[in-house]
Amino acid sequence: MRCLHCRNKIGFLRRLAVDRQFCSDDHRRKARHVYSARLTRDLDSEDAFEDAWLVTSAPRKKSGGVGPASGILLVVAATVLVLFLPGGEDRPSAPPSYLPQVGKLGDSLSRAVPGSRSVSLREDFRMDLRNWQSEINLLKDGWTKSAGAVNIGSLRLWKPTLALTDYNMQFETEIERKAVNWAFRASNHENYYATKIQLNRSENGNPGRAEIIRYVMQNGKQLNKVELPIPVLMRADTAYEIRVRVKGDRFTTMVNGRLVDSWTDARFKRGGVGFFSESGEAATLRWVSVSDRESFLNRFLSFSFLIAPADLQPGLW
Repeated sequence: MRCLHCRNKIGFLRRLAVDRQFCSDDHRRKARHVYSARLTRDLDSEDAFEDAWLVTSAPRKKSGGVGPASGILLVVAATVLVLFLPGGEDRPSAPPSYLPQVGKLGDSLSRAVPGSRSVSLREDFRMDLRNWQSEINLLKDGWTKSAGAVNIGSLRLWKPTLALTDYNMQFETEIERKAVNWAFRASNHENYYATKIQLNRSENGNPGRAEIIRYVMQNGKQLNKVELPIPVLMRADTAYEIRVRVKGDRFTTMVNGRLVDSWTDARFKRGGVGFFSESGEAATLRWVSVSDRESFLNRFLSFSFLIAPADLQPGLW
């Protein structure tokens, strides 16, 4: 960046903290005398003088300069190179059985913004289940691994998530028999919010209506149980992607990108996620991810400001 009066380079510290247009206070004063006094009077303020006129009207060298449009292109190109070229980024190491999400545009932009580091966890069940906490003997709680997935038994909580407050939870599941259950804002095995998606019997193997059941588990007691039909046809042995948004006192659930439930409760402020099966139920879990930030694209495409419950297949509610 060069001085608008003498065309010499402006020092880095001055450019950063003091003045991006003149290399010295003396040259700034001289510039005001050199250029049109009448134009100066017509401008509303000193800031307008500096920003609206001197930046665009000062004499330029015939070669070697960079115009405003070229400057914008250079900034964009530099940003892309910094965000997406390999190397140069220190990534935190992850424990063996859960992995940080990497490689997405939203994550790269989030890392470029100053502030606290975001949390982004992903479990694909390729390794052991040491980060999943059970209150009973691990060999007897019904959790087993098979073909890149896990069969869900009694309640296990994902330990890396237990201190979180607001987050987005996503997972892929197959309901083998009757229902799949999950917990969120869980501080322990007796205090959490619980949700179940339960299949109703369908004829000839066709997809049938399902329902969502949610309740509060407080001090080991089930409270405020609610059962509602959902506007999504579902069948057993079919993979479904479920997304849960936990923000403040509002909790929103989507199945394959469609809104199925939104409700509020203010009892639990903090806690992680978990999964469980009840008597007569069986479900598998392929992967689960939890992030405390949501990309702009996900916010734009999801939840209630795009799809209202009344617009989802009337007659199924």
